Amino acid sequence: MGFHHSLLRFAGIASFSLLIAACSSTQVQTPDLPEHVYYEKAQKALADDLPSTAIKYLQDLDNRYPFGEYSTRAELDLIYAQYNAGDYVSAHATAERFIKDHPDYETLDYAYYMRALSTFTGSQTLLERYLDSDPSKRDISDLQKAFQEFADFLARYPKSKYAPDAKARMIFLRNTIARHEIDVARYYLKRQAPLSALRRGQVVIDHYPSSMSVEDALAITIQSYNDLHLPLLANTNLEVLKKSYPHSSYVDKNGHFIPIPLPSDADPGFWYWISFGLISKN
Repeated sequence: MGFHHSLLRFAGIASFSLLIAACSSTQVQTPDLPEHVYYEKAQKALADDLPSTAIKYLQDLDNRYPFGEYSTRAELDLIYAQYNAGDYVSAHATAERFIKDHPDYETLDYAYYMRALSTFTGSQTLLERYLDSDPSKRDISDLQKAFQEFADFLARYPKSKYAPDAKARMIFLRNTIARHEIDVARYYLKRQAPLSALRRGQVVIDHYPSSMSVEDALAITIQSYNDLHLPLLANTNLEVLKKSYPHSSYVDKNGHFIPIPLPSDADPGFWYWISFGLISKN
């Protein structure tokens, strides 16, 4: 009897101790605020240039009031807050989700614009923003994506108040992408790969005809056709070059094409290739 009594007493003490421990470890839940309070706090944070704080309030609002009065506006504000916080990937994803969930919303143009702007800004590295380096010297897949997203936005909302800015950014993107193609084409000419260079030049002519690199692209095609021993096609492109650019630096006073100057290592030679570029012929 004494043993059973002691056992029951021990079990009771243990259960009470576990209950006390569970209660002490339970986190105190922050009580929900009214929906408008979350929204107002987010707006104040944005006004105070505290986007990370705004993100927290907007996400809290969405979690607690997913179908509330402010939920849709909060989603749009979240895109803006994430963009200003430098989280361009999240801003793009939030914009994509908004477009999918609210296909008929009255200010949907803003979501399309911010989607493209997030891609565009996210593609700019710190080096480019602060040292003014040339973005055409690197991978341009994100710039091409931004160009297509801005084009999609303008096709849907040509009269949007964000359209002028989108057009200006597309001009920059178009010129940057075209310049990149020219740089790559010159690289192929340098490596004696005229067919690859020709393709890059034609990309500029066909897809970016209003860019600032068309004159260079025509010169690339002429040089490539000459290197491929296709004089008729070279002359056809030369005539286009002379007609389109009467004062072209690629044409001499007699109307003859001036070959594109290449660096001294344009023909690296046998040792360059077998050493993977470690040994040149010089």
